[in-house]
Amino acid sequence: MIELPPGVIIPAIPAEKIYQGTIKGLIERIRRLYDEIYLRFGEEGLNLIRQVSREYGIQIAANTKSKYGEMELQQLALFLVRIFNGMLGEGKITEWSDDKVTIMVRQCPYPFTNPAVCAAHTTMEKALVQGLNPSLDYVIERCIPSGDAECWHTLKRHS
Repeated sequence: MIELPPGVIIPAIPAEKIYQGTIKGLIERIRRLYDEIYLRFGEEGLNLIRQVSREYGIQIAANTKSKYGEMELQQLALFLVRIFNGMLGEGKITEWSDDKVTIMVRQCPYPFTNPAVCAAHTTMEKALVQGLNPSLDYVIERCIPSGDAECWHTLKRHS
């Protein structure tokens, strides 16, 4: 916290409001950066987004795996739900079986408008899933930036 001069007071804001505002602002900033990287550098920019996202997913997977070990499909799906909840995502699990879990998200938290940028960004989730269980695939079956009404993030066993 920043120490204020004596007698200077800032009204307290509930932590929940601070969290929501901060997350939304950071997400918007990331989306704008991605859009500008793509506009300025085209496919090279998408490759950069993919690389950074993949490395971040690998890092999260390594940290998580060292604490919890390899995750099974449903356990990994719940881990993704925690990530989505942290990004203020809203939706629900629409399919829950031993072979497939689909997490439906009603609106993109970022909100991406370009499917290529979205696909580059979600390289993180793909790397995370592979790092936590190489026998699983992460697929986006529906995508808002591609014109779908909602996103479907699906985990499934290799076919």
